[in-house]
Amino acid sequence: MGNSFNSRILIIAASARPWIRSAEIAGFCVTAFDFFSDWDSRGGRESCGRSSLESSRQVPTRTVVRLECFEDLLLQENLDLISGCDYAIFAGGLENHPSIIEALASHVLVLGPGATQHARLSDTVKVLAWLKEMGYQVPESSCQLGANASPREWLKKTFRSSSGLGIRRATEKDAGSRGSLHYFQREVQGESFSGVFISMPQIREDGGTVLVGWTRQLVSEQWCNAGEFRYCGSIGPLPIQESLKKKIETIAHAIAERYEIVGAWGIDFLLDGNNAWPVDFNIRLTASMELFDGGNQDARAPYNSVVDLHVLACLGNMDMGRLRRSTDLTGLESDPCFGKSILFYDGDDPIRITEDIHRQLVSEWRLINELEPGQIGVADIPNEGELIKPGQPICTILVKEDYRRVVDVLRLATEKIRRTLLQLGWGK
Repeated sequence: MGNSFNSRILIIAASARPWIRSAEIAGFCVTAFDFFSDWDSRGGRESCGRSSLESSRQVPTRTVVRLECFEDLLLQENLDLISGCDYAIFAGGLENHPSIIEALASHVLVLGPGATQHARLSDTVKVLAWLKEMGYQVPESSCQLGANASPREWLKKTFRSSSGLGIRRATEKDAGSRGSLHYFQREVQGESFSGVFISMPQIREDGGTVLVGWTRQLVSEQWCNAGEFRYCGSIGPLPIQESLKKKIETIAHAIAERYEIVGAWGIDFLLDGNNAWPVDFNIRLTASMELFDGGNQDARAPYNSVVDLHVLACLGNMDMGRLRRSTDLTGLESDPCFGKSILFYDGDDPIRITEDIHRQLVSEWRLINELEPGQIGVADIPNEGELIKPGQPICTILVKEDYRRVVDVLRLATEKIRRTLLQLGWGK
């Protein structure tokens, strides 16, 4: 809290839409770069986020620029926009380009871990090996698959990827192989979850790391047309047992302290009964964090939105004691739960978003914090005329429901949207 429309924040992400809204709730003007520049990212029916104060000054509060690749951030016309921002934050994708993060830091104050920390955390094999030395349970990981290993028990992952891209099952050809761009991880059976953490330097009593959210990850769901290992949505915030909460918070505290992490970040876990296996570390805003901007804001919480929370922690202005007191993840059974799914295009040939398809998606558009139980919300709406290629996301579906029913409601909502699009010619 305490941000104002006098501050402009730069948002860089594969898809910036949820973070644009979160930043505006926090009171920021926004300049955003992403790969889609969707209808609702550009403003939709929100009048481009313009406040009466900013309108009188003829200064737009929201500027969205479409990228072809992250390297385009370094084009002079983009650097001119970037230099006009007070702070910069980013979500999925840019963490795989530490050299670009380093270059941006000479033009704007980048909040959160820097290029060096992202480079260090990208070596998952070393991070997991260190956790194992510290006594934590981790999946077996190696840069080389032993010649006598059974490939069907292992996954091959790229060091720099996001959303499940770059993961496949190892094959006989991988036995004995070694590479600098990928590693092997023994497959762990379990359900995919994600912990959302806030960290501030432990330079005073008010620092440390707090688990502020627990979500279930949707992966490889056929009703989303998602490929194997592809992230396709989240469910949360979910209640969590106190014993499990302590276990994963201890892991996060160790990681945050060793790698000097600040701000909002996440760890992906595979949950096998009471065993929580850390499998991936995302030291930036994560896709599941959008769900925490959906509920009614607890008056005790010292922040207005996820972006507000991230900025306050990065600047060292977060009241961590108050944050801990306002975060009770063991008593969420009666609170509303949110679900988001990503519907992918599963056709063989590219399709064009027609006027009818665009109009139908816009008619279902809703902000996550305005959803009522039983309502369907659609977000990340492609622009009319947009070309959607096979395997690309076409839109995001949002629902609000009791946590015991939210997955079923989300699946039915996603299937409804898919049927409607098929009736309008999608996939023909």
